[in-house]
Amino acid sequence: MAEGRCAQCARYFLIVFNFIFWISGGVIMGTGIFLLASDEVETSLSAMIDMNIPLEFVYTAACIMIGVGSFVFFVGFCGCCGAMRESAIMLGIYIGCMVVVMLGELGAGIYVAVEKGNIEDTIRGDLANSVQNYTGHGNSTIDFLQVKASWVTVSKQLSSHSALLHWLAGVKFKCCGADNYTDYQRSFWFLDQTERNKQYVPGTCCAGEGKDAATFRPFEFPTCNSEAQSAAQAWDTFEQLHPWGCYSSLLEWIEDQSLTLIGVGVGIGVIEIFGIIFAVWLCRNRTEYYD
Repeated sequence: MAEGRCAQCARYFLIVFNFIFWISGGVIMGTGIFLLASDEVETSLSAMIDMNIPLEFVYTAACIMIGVGSFVFFVGFCGCCGAMRESAIMLGIYIGCMVVVMLGELGAGIYVAVEKGNIEDTIRGDLANSVQNYTGHGNSTIDFLQVKASWVTVSKQLSSHSALLHWLAGVKFKCCGADNYTDYQRSFWFLDQTERNKQYVPGTCCAGEGKDAATFRPFEFPTCNSEAQSAAQAWDTFEQLHPWGCYSSLLEWIEDQSLTLIGVGVGIGVIEIFGIIFAVWLCRNRTEYYD
């Protein structure tokens, strides 16, 4: 057994931590395998989030999950078994893998910081594309954002004292289009309409109720449509239309969550550092019994 109380604590920490790590890797890997094996995943995901998801995207995501899950599974196995058997070889592999993981996370953080402008441009371009190629109710990413925004807003109005709905209010977007509601007037959907009963925005841009695009119904669509048609009306006077674009609302939400994301990242990094320190400590204070 490991010599000294500190070494024993390090051993128990590594066993518990890496057992959890090992299980999580198996879950991720199993989910990826299920996505590849199941014939109904694409349909189920599309029905759940109201978007047409290409099959190639699902397969790519599944392969990534299998790869990441396999790596996590292997690292957790080496750490857990290495701590249990006090094996210098397995602990050495574990330390090397954890260093690679930390370098990868650091590289990803630097990449996001350096490429922040390009990433934001990509998000804006994708949203603009979704609006430009909009073909109807409930078939795009933009509908998904607009419906969730409207549902949360209505729920908050119905029960403003609910703690759950107060939390949900933090993820509302209240948006329409990429930059603003006038984006739809340059879309193929708008240009293909006849002058009679012309719709200037989809119903998902309006205040209403419904948990998804298929069931969503605006409260007063004629009023909302009139507000979208009136270019001279001040945005703060709109009663039914959400005039602001989803791009700025989405970036604002991401910035609001940045402290939480940074905190989670720092927490994970600290645990990984402790894992490396404890593994090194155990290697230096182990017995020779198992080797």
